[in-house]
Amino acid sequence: MSGFWLAARRLQARWRTSDPIYKAFVESPLPQRGALFEDAELVCLDIETTGLDPARADMLSVGWVLIRDGKVDLATAEAHYVKPECDVGQTALVHGLTDTVVGLGMAPTEAMHRVLEALTGKVLVVHYAGLDKNLLDRLCKEQFGDKLLMPVIDTLALEHRRKSRHHHLNDTRSLRLPDLREHYNLPRYSGHDCLMDAVATAELLIAMVATRAQNGQITLADIY
Repeated sequence: MSGFWLAARRLQARWRTSDPIYKAFVESPLPQRGALFEDAELVCLDIETTGLDPARADMLSVGWVLIRDGKVDLATAEAHYVKPECDVGQTALVHGLTDTVVGLGMAPTEAMHRVLEALTGKVLVVHYAGLDKNLLDRLCKEQFGDKLLMPVIDTLALEHRRKSRHHHLNDTRSLRLPDLREHYNLPRYSGHDCLMDAVATAELLIAMVATRAQNGQITLADIY
């Protein structure tokens, strides 16, 4: 979505919503596409869910950390359990989040309010927007009347575009988060923990930007 259409959609959503936190979110100024990476504030976010289909999955936990001044700001890290509308099921074998654990979590609307407050005026960063961003879009639409209308950087898509530009499409290297981190000489972390994966995504983006920055300064427009 272009900057013009995103701004127009946010203006429309502003008048449609009755939720004050979502309204403040869409009223906030969008980050300038020409802003330098080190001057921007980015929220690296990860979600653990009941499944891989964003049209049906429930959120079980959400975590995020900010990139400020081109660095991971661990003081901004947050993670929250979220009480789903259905049972966790077999996905507990992947992320370890049982019905007992998430049953103590916050309501989905409260969780989305926390997410919106963290994202207001910033740029969202995820690894594979096809799940996390699409899930947030659906939850926002269900709860507030419109999608999560904001700029997003997808580290998986960013790496795929890099390979395409350099004619490396025959490169069959995995684009999974731990495998990409290994490619960029980053340490291996335990996966399927929302906060750890958010930090891992933040570090990966910084490494990717550092590689690109060898050819000059990087703006947000270069990595959208």
